[in-house]
Amino acid sequence: MSEGGEVALKIDYNHKTKRASIEGYAVAASKGRKLLPQFISQKDRKARRKEKDETTAAVYGKYKPVALKVKPVYTELPDKYRIRQEIKGDPLADLPCLSPNPPEFVPIGRYIQERKEAFNNVHSRTFLLPEEWKLVHHIMSEQNQAFAWNDTERGSFREDFFLPVIIPVVEHKPWVYKNIPILPGIFEEVCGIIQKKIKAGVYEPSNASYRSRWFTVLKKDGKSLRIVHSLEPLNAVTIAHSGLPPTTDDLAAKFAGRACGGMFDLYVGYDERLLSEESSSTC
Repeated sequence: MSEGGEVALKIDYNHKTKRASIEGYAVAASKGRKLLPQFISQKDRKARRKEKDETTAAVYGKYKPVALKVKPVYTELPDKYRIRQEIKGDPLADLPCLSPNPPEFVPIGRYIQERKEAFNNVHSRTFLLPEEWKLVHHIMSEQNQAFAWNDTERGSFREDFFLPVIIPVVEHKPWVYKNIPILPGIFEEVCGIIQKKIKAGVYEPSNASYRSRWFTVLKKDGKSLRIVHSLEPLNAVTIAHSGLPPTTDDLAAKFAGRACGGMFDLYVGYDERLLSEESSSTC
């Protein structure tokens, strides 16, 4: 309350118990000393606080709170879902050999002159020696299929080395959920994201019996949108993996006393493995 203000209390006194309780209050303005026309009850205060908390959670909260987390099923894994390593041939057999005296740049495949210049513009020219720069461009030319410059060039791992992923599930009935409506203000942007994923081969037409919800959230830049697929129904029927990832502290401790440096930008981090036909319908 501002300095000089006044508060009027509404007190209820019980003659039997000889106890008084505050039923509400009204605050006087600092100027004019005029009370608010209505008392604010304790019930109103709780309702306003709850409304404020819900609004704050809607703006700043996580899109998947812990309370809504759906855990997978712990049961015996059928034999058809077991991981089998079947690498045929030598993956490094066709790896191009690098020359100790790299040639002058020649555009090859995806690595054209325009992209070479874009690469140079985002790196300091004093970081490497001239011959080292030639080697960098030579590597990128020889391995041009490993670099993606737009969504259509992302690709995926070879199926003969990385078989399509099969999601192990227990017996269940297909689910069909009505999707969350897209807000008119972001409709065009969302459609653009979907069209990009279709061109990149991430999305494809389907007549599956399943339909899951999806929605969008803001990325860390506060402007771009990311599509999130709500797969809680699938998680509820998925057979849990009993393995555990390495402990972060133990993993980091092994690098103590070592000089480590590097930077790698993954164009995409989730679509490198293909889904099998029997699992893609559930997503």
